[in-house]
Amino acid sequence: MSAEIAYGSRGQEWHPDFVAYMNSIANHPSYAGMPDAFVDEGKIQWEAPSNRGTGRFKDTHHRRRDWWRAKAREMGISPNSEHWISKCAKRLHPTGSKPCKRCGRVLQLRYTYPGKIMLGRIAKLPCLPVGFVVQTLEPMPILIRRLHAACGNELLAHLPVLFRAKGLLVPESFTNIERFIEWLEHNYIPAEPALLSPGAMSNAPDRFDGFHSFNLCCRVSADTGRHESNLARYVTDRRVFEYWADGDWIAADRLMGMVRAKFRGSLCRNGHSGPCDADHIGPISLGFTHRPEFQMLCKACNSAKNNRMSLADVDHLRKLEATGAEIISWHSSALWNLRKGSVVDDESALRLSKLLRDNRHTFMAVLQQVEQAGRFAFLLFLLNLDFADFDVEFAGLTVTAHLTHFAEMKATRRTTKYAAEQKARRCRIALQALRDYFSKANRSAYVISTLTSEQAIKKALVLLAAQPVAFRRLDAETKRLLSRTSDDDLEAGLRRLVKELPAKWPTAFLRAKALLGEAVALTAAELAGRWDDERYVRAEFTVD
Repeated sequence: MSAEIAYGSRGQEWHPDFVAYMNSIANHPSYAGMPDAFVDEGKIQWEAPSNRGTGRFKDTHHRRRDWWRAKAREMGISPNSEHWISKCAKRLHPTGSKPCKRCGRVLQLRYTYPGKIMLGRIAKLPCLPVGFVVQTLEPMPILIRRLHAACGNELLAHLPVLFRAKGLLVPESFTNIERFIEWLEHNYIPAEPALLSPGAMSNAPDRFDGFHSFNLCCRVSADTGRHESNLARYVTDRRVFEYWADGDWIAADRLMGMVRAKFRGSLCRNGHSGPCDADHIGPISLGFTHRPEFQMLCKACNSAKNNRMSLADVDHLRKLEATGAEIISWHSSALWNLRKGSVVDDESALRLSKLLRDNRHTFMAVLQQVEQAGRFAFLLFLLNLDFADFDVEFAGLTVTAHLTHFAEMKATRRTTKYAAEQKARRCRIALQALRDYFSKANRSAYVISTLTSEQAIKKALVLLAAQPVAFRRLDAETKRLLSRTSDDDLEAGLRRLVKELPAKWPTAFLRAKALLGEAVALTAAELAGRWDDERYVRAEFTVD
């Protein structure tokens, strides 16, 4: 069979070694039964993108996902487990390495190449000789042997810090380099730490073998989607979804990405040197909107601030609001309006932060009642999904006085599948976060409820129970999808579902939202009345 042409690609750009590799994979027994493996004239259909809406092979992507699911079960990998499809692709691959589509360079598929953070740590090794060259595409076992040859046994003392990674304990008892490399090969690399990179990222079922065609060597230069300038466009702050925040989340995410790509070297608001990140002046975890304006904070200051506001933060937000800016989400505006005028110093700003945190707990408890009633269509309505239909660019973007500024924000309607992907991701994260919210062990949730607020919630639920049949079907389909414990499966189903959402939601949804707004306003009044309560005046502020 020939690999000269595959759907969605131009054969003349492919390296001959990659073409030979395609032939070997397509005809290998491990991949027997792959749906739509060969097309007209016996040519290999290497690519099966998910955005084919019409044509003979519009269902190939979904059929191949089912094939991978069955293959995973054969291997004893649960399709409901995390990263199941990439685990299956790695275990199924006959050689564990592949050539690059562009340059033909063969790289391993496991996590064995140093990432940016690892390269930075190596550069800071005190024993590193001047002129030592680190090859970014050099497997770590080989690189460590070269480092040991250059540094001697002094390197052993630095290995626990060099390889420190979240969730992984690096033993400090290695007495020779070969024992360390054995541990690296059999314990560290298989754990796939974030400090290391694979030779090619998993991409099943889009690609026949389950891996991106461009290897690590060429992915950034050959894949236009991986260019640094383009990657900046796709930063996502998942907290916006988890806390059901209002605001143009597409524009705000884009601006966060631009800050990361262009302005990390800016000076921190508190006078510290960079690198700096984009910080929300009004924390979205306290109910403020995700809007395209940020201040520059270094990592230490950002971590110290977390979801605590200062007087300067509140002053800035009050001035913005006076210009007509929407700085607070619908579910938190009542408490903000009741107590924003009470902030006169940093202590009272912190007090308001604590109140807003408990307001968030209360609001999430209200949403859980909606979820438990099965009114998922209404929950999707609350997520402001329509922002994903537009792409955003900023003209005249600068950072002045530690704040982002732009002359103009230009929005254009999207014509790609990215909108559906973003909507599906927002739905998945928001709905999962809602179900898991009160199960987090470190969360000391304080929920306010009153008789009148509960009555308003019940009125909203009665109103939603009488919604049209089409929306009850949407409720049932969303509930069915949420029963899938695999994120991949859930998101794939949600991508199909969001394409069928109505252009206009029923007026009953607006009335139900108003009733829930009435409920949280009643609890906000109760919270505001506790301004001098010891919980808010003296208690430590638990970060959650």
